[in-house]
Amino acid sequence: AMRLERKNRLEYYFRLNKELRKVLHGLIPFITKNGSNPELMLQVGLYRDILKRFILTPRIHQKLITAKDQFAINTTVHNIVEINGLSGSYGNPGMVLALQVSMSTNPDALIALDKKFVAERERVLKNVDASGLPKVWSIPLFEDLDTVERIENYLDKVWDYAVQSRSIDQEPADRFTEIFCEIFVAGSDLSQQVGQTSSALLYNFAKHRSIEWLAKKGLVENVRMKLGSGEPMQRQGGYYAEFSSKPAFIGNEENKKRFYDHLEESTIKSTEFAVSPLHGAFAGGDLRTLQSAISERMRHLRVPDYSQLLYHLSKTQEFYRGELIRAAEPFIDTRLVYESKSLKELERLTLGKNEELFDAFAEIAKKNFQQIVYGSDDDVVGIHIISYFLSRATPVLRDRPVERPTKSNGEDKGQKILERIASTIPLSKHGTLLRAIGHNKAQTFMLGINQLTTGLFRALKQFSQQDFVGGSGYQFLNDKILPRLPVYEILHTLRVFQDHQLKIVQKFSDSFPAGITSFALLREDMDSLEMFIPMLQKELLRRHGINVSEFFKGDKFIPELLPTLRPDLAVLLQPDLFNTDVESIINEIELEIDKQWLDEFTMLLRIPKHIGFWRNKIWQLLEEPIKNQVKSFVELAVALSRLSKDIDAKEFVLRTPAITKSKYETTLVDLFKGNVDDTMRQFLSAAVQYLTRLPAEQVEVPIDIVRALKEVERILRIEEQALSKNKQELLHFYLFQIARCVGDNG
Repeated sequence: AMRLERKNRLEYYFRLNKELRKVLHGLIPFITKNGSNPELMLQVGLYRDILKRFILTPRIHQKLITAKDQFAINTTVHNIVEINGLSGSYGNPGMVLALQVSMSTNPDALIALDKKFVAERERVLKNVDASGLPKVWSIPLFEDLDTVERIENYLDKVWDYAVQSRSIDQEPADRFTEIFCEIFVAGSDLSQQVGQTSSALLYNFAKHRSIEWLAKKGLVENVRMKLGSGEPMQRQGGYYAEFSSKPAFIGNEENKKRFYDHLEESTIKSTEFAVSPLHGAFAGGDLRTLQSAISERMRHLRVPDYSQLLYHLSKTQEFYRGELIRAAEPFIDTRLVYESKSLKELERLTLGKNEELFDAFAEIAKKNFQQIVYGSDDDVVGIHIISYFLSRATPVLRDRPVERPTKSNGEDKGQKILERIASTIPLSKHGTLLRAIGHNKAQTFMLGINQLTTGLFRALKQFSQQDFVGGSGYQFLNDKILPRLPVYEILHTLRVFQDHQLKIVQKFSDSFPAGITSFALLREDMDSLEMFIPMLQKELLRRHGINVSEFFKGDKFIPELLPTLRPDLAVLLQPDLFNTDVESIINEIELEIDKQWLDEFTMLLRIPKHIGFWRNKIWQLLEEPIKNQVKSFVELAVALSRLSKDIDAKEFVLRTPAITKSKYETTLVDLFKGNVDDTMRQFLSAAVQYLTRLPAEQVEVPIDIVRALKEVERILRIEEQALSKNKQELLHFYLFQIARCVGDNG
């Protein structure tokens, strides 16, 4: 009855829209006759048939498909097909053309979803005349590291299903393109797991394998590859770079004097042609999502800038797609020699120049990132647990959850206690508990550990100390490593966000066991800053086609030449990257400085100081509750890790179903309000069940058990009372101030 009522309401609005459209079209002669009326023509020019410009692509979690109770997914499929049927009946076919499946790891789930769409569509076609009813694609969203690394296995299974389910006169390739139209890799989620350097490389490898697989099946023209890159902190190209293609130097009279005092004639000439390379969304031809920070930024662009961006994106993506199609053509019905050439061409288009040394560096950077953020296996936890509780205490700014849902469906919870605990700790095995937006906000904005550069400098130091064929790692840094790093973004985010003195993290030193790997490696990472920042600065200037040596005196940029640069470049090339005092720069410059340049330079220079001010305000609110939560969780995690090693898992699981709930367990369960799909709550629930049943298995550790149970209760109670409503509003305000300082609002 509810479905029928909802259908009638939808049909009313579709019918109303069609009638309005008919009326407006009937008024065209009147509008033409009164074309001299400016008010009328303005209203006519603003008219848009919104439904013809609107396509909805919903997103569900893979668990919805694999759950035992199929009501939710059946309803979703029914609703999508119903909306398409209604919209098609009133002149707007194809309102919902695709359904995204988040956390896609199991091809059988995608196959099951397609079967449901096919069955529902056939049911509708039997009952009503809806010949224009479109088929709905299922788009897998690959966020899991293992799935991305073995993406061909996923595609192979879907291909086998396409072969089996096709019509008698249908080609497998045609059936495959009915199932899904794009391969969607989540760049931000990969960055959280392995760091930006490794995730960018991992995406390129996945793209190469996917395009090669599609080429061999003749599908490159019909199935596209897409990168999800919405979070600015990871700088996977998902941001608007207004400085792209702008001149690097300002050529006024005062600056010419500065040039002649310090530079050779040839270098002075080269400054006239130095422009910043394309960055962010302007760089490369990959199909990208425009979400989060970049979508917010685009809303406020001037019309000329907005149209230029869209035009550039369409042209570069169209050109890149054409190149991929051209390179893939010889794979079908051609000789082997051409296939071999095409493989090399596809490798060039997707991977670029494959460099083994950079692959080795990316592996070192990945290891350092993971050990700092998630700790080692022995540590059980890393600094990420601070970010987790920070995110949980922060008011939600968007209508999307910030916690990462569990991968399991939650069936047989009583029999999978150990499995649920083992799926959370140690963090080094399972990675983040947060979605990208929550992770970035907590770690980069609030904790002051810039996610883009976490572990990068320690990785550079380790690489520089290794020996390779043809020279040492230090010799290869400038030639093989730095040219492939996003140096502008690294220097910018490091200067703006990084708490390089680690004052905030030190607040939590007492909350972790002594000698934890995360803290030691993080300090080493910061200790390596001074060595490698000058190398990054030189690489940044080198990308503008400039003879770098003349601008630097040793490892320091000559202060007198700073006013010759664009202000955004000048703050990145100043001798002390973390300097926020404009007077210290002015005192080093002899000639007169342009007032407009100085005002902009000063504004940019003071951004880290403003962020530090608001960050201190945040920690005045959050320090005590977050420290208590982190300490409680760490003690609980360490206790669970130690206790679980002493228990035989199979024996424990076999006995567990026969044990009734203890009184203490029943009391604690009351603290879990609602069935929240949250890794932490499921972990704590499993911890309660595990710890209350341990005495039956092991009588020797009652003190540890009671202490760990108290930690569970403390975590849950503190979570409920972390901040009052007034303090939440204050925290909300402080975060917005930081976002406005850097132009991010995602």
